[in-house]
Amino acid sequence: MRMQPLKLIDSDIFNSAAFCHSQCVSRSSGMPIPYKEFQGFRVPVGADEGRLRAACNHPLQPGTVVISSYPKCGTTWLQHIVFLLLRGGRPADSASQVVEAVPFPEQDGLEEGANPRALKYHLPFRQTPMSKDAFYLYVARNPKDACVSYYHFLKDLPGYHIKDFDEFFEAFLAGEVPYGDLLDHVLEWQEGACRTSNVLLVTYEDLSRDREAIIRRIANFLGLQGLDDAAFKDVLEYSSFEYMRDLASRDDFMLKYLLQSTGGQKGTEGHRPRMLRKGVVGDWRAHFTPEQSARMDEHFSRKMKDTSWEKAWPKDMAHERPATEP
Repeated sequence: MRMQPLKLIDSDIFNSAAFCHSQCVSRSSGMPIPYKEFQGFRVPVGADEGRLRAACNHPLQPGTVVISSYPKCGTTWLQHIVFLLLRGGRPADSASQVVEAVPFPEQDGLEEGANPRALKYHLPFRQTPMSKDAFYLYVARNPKDACVSYYHFLKDLPGYHIKDFDEFFEAFLAGEVPYGDLLDHVLEWQEGACRTSNVLLVTYEDLSRDREAIIRRIANFLGLQGLDDAAFKDVLEYSSFEYMRDLASRDDFMLKYLLQSTGGQKGTEGHRPRMLRKGVVGDWRAHFTPEQSARMDEHFSRKMKDTSWEKAWPKDMAHERPATEP
């Protein structure tokens, strides 16, 4: 059964009480984590009320592809893959071309009347515009790697002033960061996927280990089974993490783009935010202590108990690297 179009956001909630512009402070760690409140949900400090409202209520055309995830869980990777699939494997000339073709309306807004074929979101399911005729791709990542990647991303952005990983870990575990608790985000999208047939859930880990198989699943889901072998080979070649990282590093566009998320604040000398860092599975083991790993395991077990995610990532979240991994 397909989900009918939903009006998820009522216009009367977009008032000063629902959208707080003040800096909030992490209660667990005492570390100031700047964010804004939007309908009881935490969004980045640079978020704009008007753009968020428009993003939540953007009318989707039939066939629109909506790519979503919690931050640093693979949204940008899927953004590139969908860009390539919709162009028959033809690569981008620049990183800006991908961003313009697959925009991020909750941050960048959309021009009036614009109807791009694909959109990128980080909002929870309840705030994402829904249509029975759209396609929804959601990518999840194990919380330990997501935590480390999010830490490296935010610490280099002006305005966040994150001291070290230990402090960030406490805030992340408590959900006191922009976009809240990763596991709540995943569960809400999982619940949504159970109610409609036009949501495809994939994981960052599967994408990393067998990109070809996941891209074929995505292509089939989008009705692109007719993509010829040569075009698919190009999609595979130009969607490697190394290629995407090189594309993003060729000019300063991505740096300027990232700084928009801080509301235009100037960066600190020597800090260069990166959208794409390592792209590997298991990097968290170089950051987590055994005690932090155990606490995240307990948090995961409590949140995911009796859900389809309960047994997810057993090897990827094990503190000792499995012997079968390099």
